[in-house]
Amino acid sequence: MGYSDKPSPIELLLNHCLVSGETSFSESGTTINVKPEIGETILFFSIDDQSNYKCGLRELFWGTQESENICDLIVFYANKDGKRVFCFVELKANISDLKKATKQVINTYNAFKKHLKLQNVYKFKAFICASRGSVPQEHQQCNNELAKVFQKDNFKSNGTGKEFGDFLREKQPKGRRRKKSRSRAR
Repeated sequence: MGYSDKPSPIELLLNHCLVSGETSFSESGTTINVKPEIGETILFFSIDDQSNYKCGLRELFWGTQESENICDLIVFYANKDGKRVFCFVELKANISDLKKATKQVINTYNAFKKHLKLQNVYKFKAFICASRGSVPQEHQQCNNELAKVFQKDNFKSNGTGKEFGDFLREKQPKGRRRKKSRSRAR
């Protein structure tokens, strides 16, 4: 293989997309944030060239094709227990854009996996967050699409910015408990 002037995806992420020193991100009136705990590393990569023109990941993945959708962020999470997560994040002003957001995170994930060829030590997740709006009728259809790609419990299609840290860590949000199913004997 010869030398190429094109940077690798990792070089682009680290040199042009990394949001250095930040674990909070806002776009379209929506914000996500997470406070790192002891023993954790959390890196935010702003990858959408509409908000970070220097990133160049879209061009690397799809060339000059303008019809390809890319999500806003990739968040890398690691902890001292060996967990490694790449989370594809899309922020929307209104959850009525859920169908487009679903397409964006899936499309970015597919291109990311194709170009980076990562080993199976990483878990992949998707998080879609909106600042307002009611859940659209196609919510279940979008969840089914996300489940096919990311599998159960590895996506959240109507998350809030405050839930993001618990979602990355796979913790139940504080104050919420899972409902116990009751079976009635008749």
